[in-house]
Amino acid sequence: MLRLTLYIVLATGITLINAQSWEQAKATGEATLNLAWYTSRPFVEKKEGKMVGMEAEMLEEFKEFVRDKYKVELTLNWFEDTNFPAIMERVKASEQPNVFGISAFSITKKRAEVMKFTDPYMPDITVLVSSQGTPIVRTFEEIDDFMEGKEAVTIKSTTYEQMLFELKDQLGVDFDIKYIPSGQNILEEIARADNRFGFIDLPIYLMLIKRGGDLTRQNFFTIKGDGYGIIMPVHSDWDEPFNEFLKDPKYADLVSESISKYLGRELYDFIDRVYESDQLSTSILTKEKELQLELIKNANLKLQEEQGYRQLLIIGIIITTVFIVVLIFLYINNRRVQRELSRQKSQIESHQKAIAIKNEQLTNRNRQLININEEKNNLVNILAHDMRSPLGQIIGLTSALEAQLSELDQDQAEMLVQMSKSTQRLNQMINKMLDENALEKHHILQEPVYVSHLLNDIVKRYRSVAAPKQISIDLHPCEEQYLITTDHLLLLQVLENLVSNAVKFSPQNSVVTVAADCHEDKVVFSVQDEGPGFSTEDKELMFGRFQKLSAKPTGGETSTGLGLSIVKKYINQLNGDLELISESGRGARFLITIPKG
Repeated sequence: MLRLTLYIVLATGITLINAQSWEQAKATGEATLNLAWYTSRPFVEKKEGKMVGMEAEMLEEFKEFVRDKYKVELTLNWFEDTNFPAIMERVKASEQPNVFGISAFSITKKRAEVMKFTDPYMPDITVLVSSQGTPIVRTFEEIDDFMEGKEAVTIKSTTYEQMLFELKDQLGVDFDIKYIPSGQNILEEIARADNRFGFIDLPIYLMLIKRGGDLTRQNFFTIKGDGYGIIMPVHSDWDEPFNEFLKDPKYADLVSESISKYLGRELYDFIDRVYESDQLSTSILTKEKELQLELIKNANLKLQEEQGYRQLLIIGIIITTVFIVVLIFLYINNRRVQRELSRQKSQIESHQKAIAIKNEQLTNRNRQLININEEKNNLVNILAHDMRSPLGQIIGLTSALEAQLSELDQDQAEMLVQMSKSTQRLNQMINKMLDENALEKHHILQEPVYVSHLLNDIVKRYRSVAAPKQISIDLHPCEEQYLITTDHLLLLQVLENLVSNAVKFSPQNSVVTVAADCHEDKVVFSVQDEGPGFSTEDKELMFGRFQKLSAKPTGGETSTGLGLSIVKKYINQLNGDLELISESGRGARFLITIPKG
């Protein structure tokens, strides 16, 4: 198919391509948009040969929209015009429907009479900004004082200029106006003197504040416009697909993302939100304070970082200096060593003699330690032996009292039985201490143990201990005749330690549960309480000797921190396993698995 492209050369020397309406574009499946632009940051500008800015990206998204929905391929013909007013004149006079004006055009009724606008893609709020330190106008009476000696800054043929004219007419004030090229920044011109003011878009002003700029906004003069739009000739039909593009949910999100990319999501959302607010001036003032506080915070963080870098630099200099000093010292020391090589032989001989003397001293010290250890063992043996005599008397007395059980009431008889069992157990412990190998390694006995009898005995004794704290001990043993072969004393001490701890650390009116689950080849004992449980840190430390954990006894009892270390040691000697199930604040459950033997 033969494609005919029409080139139109205007008096300005700018080439416009292929005059096409939207209807023609849909019929042919292709079109070229002639985009007249002039620098207006952050709306549109050229960087490194590429068009960038909010409106530049929006036109690329529009190109994608008509391709996706209407299968029309668009070519964007960007050309830079001489200034801002020239773009409006070009669009107003153009007979080509595909000429667009791109340069942050505010929608006004007067402009809409001679050119066509798309729907607004972003709210339009304009504020009056004056030089740093200018007093803020709060009443009409202060306006004359504010305007005296002031000079307005603006760009020709813009809404900013029109607002200044309206300010003169409505307030009856007079002031000079300084015009600058549309490519220059009004805020920068205002900042160059202390007697200037001018209207500027709210997003551009807030971006200045966010970067740390310091101009004064006159809260009295805040104007809400009809929004920003793209301009085109009055007879153009390209507003139809463009407005459809702005309303499409998918592409509306893309437009929002493009605007947020240049303004920042926070500022864009704020402008979109504040446009509908009844408290416009108050909301802007609040936002200014937020940005200033954020700026102060960032400045403090940067200062802290700089101080950190400075400290690191100082530390690096110190380390380098120390390193150089060490190198110098090593060099000097090395030369000294070279000079003293002739004397080293005598020094080595002297050292050998000293080492021999030290070896002799260590040998003597070792003999002393062996003797002290033997004396310690003898002392333990003597102490244990001497304890047997009074303990034997206690056993004899309890035996004599047991012979008179008929004369005692039930509670007294029970106490006497428990006393007898305790003295018998203490006697067994003393006998083991006196065994010739007991001090170094406990000899594990293999003796029959009835599980139910063992648990009944422990629970009976500890119910009297638990009674003052109103703690009940529930017992769930296995069958009465279940028998295992193990060291009765070690197993008893393991279970007593765990039951004692359960009572000691449980709150009042709680329950301690003691149970046994008997299997063919093993028995699993369980001791469960409703106490504070074990934290993660407690679980790491609980088997250490003399290690006190975070939980505290609930009845003022003492705790040595040895109980669980003993439990762990004895279970290992019995070839058993120990498992803890606990969460902080939710009690604890110990499971002890012992082979049946």
